[in-house]
Order: sequence, then structure tokens, then C-alpha cells
Amino acid sequence: MKIKKKLWQIYRKINKLPKDVKIEACSICNLNCRDCYMRNTAEKMPIIGSGYLKFKDYKNFIDKHPYIESVELSFAGEIFLNPELLEIIKYSFEKDIKLTALNGVNFNEISDETLEALVKYQFTVITFSIDAVTNETYQIYRRRGNLNKVIENIEKLNYYKEKYNSIYPILQWQYIVFKHNISEIAGVKDLAQKLKISNIRFKRPWNGEVELNELSNTIKKIIISIYRNNKYYHSRENTNICHQIYLQPQINWDGMLLGCYCSTYNNLDVNVFKVGLKRALNSKKMKYMKNVIQGKVNSDESIACHKCCYFQIMKAQNKYINTKDIKFT
Repeated sequence: MKIKKKLWQIYRKINKLPKDVKIEACSICNLNCRDCYMRNTAEKMPIIGSGYLKFKDYKNFIDKHPYIESVELSFAGEIFLNPELLEIIKYSFEKDIKLTALNGVNFNEISDETLEALVKYQFTVITFSIDAVTNETYQIYRRRGNLNKVIENIEKLNYYKEKYNSIYPILQWQYIVFKHNISEIAGVKDLAQKLKISNIRFKRPWNGEVELNELSNTIKKIIISIYRNNKYYHSRENTNICHQIYLQPQINWDGMLLGCYCSTYNNLDVNVFKVGLKRALNSKKMKYMKNVIQGKVNSDESIACHKCCYFQIMKAQNKYINTKDIKFT
């Protein structure tokens, strides 16, 4: 078995294929967050669509791509609304696939059976999207949400971690800083310790309401004190975001190739579940997207780069992707 796995890894490296992918587990969400780009503008939803990853599609994908080592499941919706998630978690464990939800979950609704499965089947990392330490403030942005319920679910998860004597899943906290919740930043560290969350990330809002470098010195000191021993915080910031097209491509719940996390406006007109990952990554539109981010051709409205703020910065600074910097480890 080990020899077979090594042969697949050699095949993957020769063909410059990723060992990690992102697959949207569920685009449906139970909240209605104030500035959510997926929910407050109806014309943006048709690209992602409303649905969830079917277990049979996931199983077929994993079986046909034995070189895949990890799958990121969180993207536009709430993964725990997927009724077949339990099967996906269990099968991933059986196939030695690491599952993550680094992009974030709201954790308002989850069954006890799924909570136990997260620990029992070693779901690797979960990022909780929590932007307050009191329910009153939490509900200003996380509309229809209940922070007390989120805390209760995290405490149940920790109960199962103790029961199985497991470090998994590793728990992370993402806090979007708005004007209405700045005053509660000071309470984040204490609540994180209570919930046994060691990794905290503060993030500026999409609407530009608050820039982290404009916060008061007092708040900055609090943030720095929380970050000081945060070994995970910098891991996602040091990699050029466009590298994901090569190293961790985004796939929609229905198999359509999106390419990257930013691709909520356009898909790449190819279905990975139908044609396979290798063929999809070498499709016409995907090659075009790669040429755009390498600065070889101009972008048009058929791909997400045309509206992507990250790409516009790259373009303005004339700092395009150099494929020599991309390592297929």
C-alpha cells in the first residue's frame, strides 16, 4: 500500500497536480450576515448555486484521485447543513484524507452525532467565525445566529475531544472587526481560553468599515498579546493567494471548477466530477486564467480575475505569478 501511494505521488509531481483541493461542502447557509457577498446580492448566487456536496460524488472523486491528501470543505455556505457530511467525514478518515474548514463555519446548527464524528474521525482544523463575545453584539452582524448556541456546541465538541483524548479538531477563531464590536475585542482572549481555542485571527471587513492599522493603540496591544503565541496565524498570509489555483484549486459542490477562492462570479466551464482533475486543470479557461495571473495576457469578464481586488493589486504593482515559485511538494 505504501509503495502504491508513493507511485501516485510521483505521478502527481510529474504532472504538476495538487495534493490538496477545496471542495464546497454546502453553499446553503442558515444565517443572513449583514455584508455577506453570497447572500445580499441575488445575481451572484447562480454561479455557486444552492446545494451541497453529495457523498457519492465525493467518494468517486477521492477514489479516482488517490494522490489527494487533504480537502478544505468550507467556502460560501455552512458545511454542517450538508445532510451527507457525516459520510464524507467518515470516508475521508478511512482514506487518510485530512479535512479542514479553515475558511470558517458559524457552528449554530450541528448534531451531537456530527460533533462526535469530528473528533472520532479526526477532522483536522475548524475555524469558527465569531465576531463578538456577547450574543447582543454577535447578532448585529450574524443575523439569525445565536452566540450562546455556538458556545454550547463548541463546549460539546471539547467534551468529545476529552472523551477520545484527541487534539483534533484543532480550533481556531476568526473575528471580523467592525465599529460595533471593537469594544469586545478585549474579551476575546478570556472566552477563547474558556473554549480551549488557542489560535485567533482578526480580519478587516469587506466593506472597509475598519482598517486594523487604524485601531487605537490599546486595541492594537490587545491584538498583539493574543497573536504572540499564535503559530497558525501567519501560515495563510505568507502564500500568494493566487497560488491556490495551482496548489489548492477550488471546486464547487456540484463539481464545477471555480479555480480559486475568489471565483464567485465565474466558473471555468468544466466539471471536475465528470472529466477528472487533471483534464479540468488543463482546460481552456483554466489555462487562460493561469496566463492572466502570470501577466502574459489581459483578463476579460469570463474569469474572476477581471473583478478580483487581489489581482488588481498585482497588476498595479506589476508583480505577477512566477511559476518557478510554486512548489508541488
